[in-house]
Order: sequence, then structure tokens, then C-alpha cells
Amino acid sequence: WQKYTDGEAPERDKLPGEWKNKSSLQRLCILRALRPDRMSYASGAFCEENLGTKYVEARTPPLEKSFEESTCTTPMFFILSPGVDPLKDVEKLGRKLGFSTDKRNFHIVSLGQGQEVVAEEAMGVSAVNGDWVILQNVHLVAKWLATLEKKMEETFENPLPGYRLFLSAEPAADAAYHIIPQGILESAIKITNEPPIGMWANLHKALDNFSQETLEMCSKEAEFKAVLFALCYFHAVVAERRKFGPQGWNRVYPFNFGDLTICVYVLFNYLEANPRVPWEDLRYLFGEIMYGGHITDDWDRRLCRTFLLEYMQAELVDGELTLAQGFISPPNSDYVGYHQYIDDFLPDETPYLYGLHPNAEIGYLTT
Repeated sequence: WQKYTDGEAPERDKLPGEWKNKSSLQRLCILRALRPDRMSYASGAFCEENLGTKYVEARTPPLEKSFEESTCTTPMFFILSPGVDPLKDVEKLGRKLGFSTDKRNFHIVSLGQGQEVVAEEAMGVSAVNGDWVILQNVHLVAKWLATLEKKMEETFENPLPGYRLFLSAEPAADAAYHIIPQGILESAIKITNEPPIGMWANLHKALDNFSQETLEMCSKEAEFKAVLFALCYFHAVVAERRKFGPQGWNRVYPFNFGDLTICVYVLFNYLEANPRVPWEDLRYLFGEIMYGGHITDDWDRRLCRTFLLEYMQAELVDGELTLAQGFISPPNSDYVGYHQYIDDFLPDETPYLYGLHPNAEIGYLTT
């Protein structure tokens, strides 16, 4: 029992003696009594064993799938989560389908400060022309929501097929504070997109920001793809270390996917302009300017530089660089292949993936 209790991942170990024949629910109860800090992982394993893998997969389905269910009379309603901006996803999808602010067929209205009239005009024009319109933060204009519901009914009477309405709002802190009219919620496709949790979800989500076309856009394709994957891993590490509190970073920093995207375009420009991979230049740009621009603590900045020294090396291109214990950089592959590599070879969730001791997670797993 001592060996079981002191194990790093007791939820994956067998119980001693005759106890090993207990049911999965009984094993869960035993673990709850002996190692409550491992209940998060054990509950996930329990759901996977009894309900199936799809109930524990944290990978967010692409917006395209939800968009396919929408129509010119069925809006999409985004329930906002901290650190997630649906506007970027909508803009990306719009560009793919021929809708953008440059073409003046995609209208963005941030509500508040008397923008209600602008929103009504944008909805009317979009319905007539078959444009897209997104109304952000509708929770800020509680008194106007009844008018919004009526305006939606008007624009849905005879819109062009291309018309799409997107709405976003923060969730109410309590049921007593719900202000969004029931009619709006019932008529819309509701979408919530929470920040990814864990290395598996973070790494997939980071890679989801790109496509096969992105991987093929550089003349030094092998080097570009290798560094891009390492950047995705680096982003997952620095973003997810925030959950460990002071053991992860001395301060909380707003790292986001915009930082990752900019780094990839900088990488492309530098590879195109240099005969060899300028490792030192890239490490400086990524660690001191892109991600380092958020960092205000000297020790955190030093840690960021250290990660980049570990991940940005020549061995990366050969597919022989160890990114974490038990996880080496992938060989040259395509977009689907990289996602498959993550599924096949990424070790189980552990603080080792972030350069931390296993005890680092006890704090947040027990609070």
C-alpha cells in the first residue's frame, strides 16, 4: 500500500493483493481516500473506460463544423471564456469563404458606448446584401437586448442566403443575473470555446492555428516545419505553466496564439532571407520580443530564454531533439501527420512535460 500511495500516477497502478479485482468505481473511491490530488486524472480515466474516449478528448472541433449548421436565419452565439477570442476564428473562416472587412462584406461591431444604432444599421445592410456581421459583447447593452431580438426577427424575414449573424457575450455569474432574452438563445447555435487544458490539448490547439498550406509556404520546408512544431510545443509549455502558480511563473502573463502566429511569420521571413537557420536570431526574437514582450520579471525572462535554448537547436531538423522526457521532435511530416504524432507519442500528462517536478501539480490539483 505504501508503494501504491507514494506512486507518481497511482491511478494507473494496480491495487495490492485481492484489491486489484475491485471495480473501476471502487478503485476510484479508494484513490479518493488515499490520493485526492490524483482524482482529476483518475476521473478522466474512469470516464474513458466506461463512456468512451470522445468524452474526455479536449480538442475543440473546428468552427467550420458549427458553421455548417448555421443558416441565414440561424445565428451563432459565442459564450466567451477568459483568454479566448472568437473574432479571430470568425475572421479566419470568413477570409476562407470570401468575407472580410477589406471587401466590406464583413461588419464588426463592439457594443457599448452608444454603438446600438451602428449595430442595427450593420444588421440591416448585411441582411440585404448577404454579408456577415458580428456583434461583440452584447451583455454590455442589457437595455437594448429586447430591441436586438426584434431586429433579428426583421432581418430573418427575407435575407439573402449569404447573411450570417454572430453574437458574443460573457456568461452570467449566476442564474439570477441572466439577461440574454430566451428567444435569442433558442434561435441560435450556442458555442463555448474554453482555453485548452493540458499538454495534449494545448499542442493540438497550437497546431490548429495553421494548415497544410502554412507548412508548405517556405522554400526551406523541412527546417520551417521542424521549428514550427517546436514553437507550438514551446507555446504550450509557457501557456500551461501558468496553472502551476508561482512554480510556473513568478507573475501571470497573457501569452496567446497571436504571439505564436507572429513568431511563425517571423520564422518564415528569416528562413527565406538566410542561407542557414539563424538559430541565435530566432531565439532572441521569440524570447525577447514576441513572448518576452509580455514578461516583466527578470527570472521569468531567463527561464523563457532557457526553454528556447533547449527547443531551438540544429538537432531539431534531424528529428532527434528531446522536447521532454520521453518525447522527441517528430520527423518530417504533413499537417495530419503531426497531429497523429502527438496522439501516438506524447506521454501522459505530467509536470515533466513543462520542465517541472511532479510535486508541482499537487497544489492546483487539491484546491
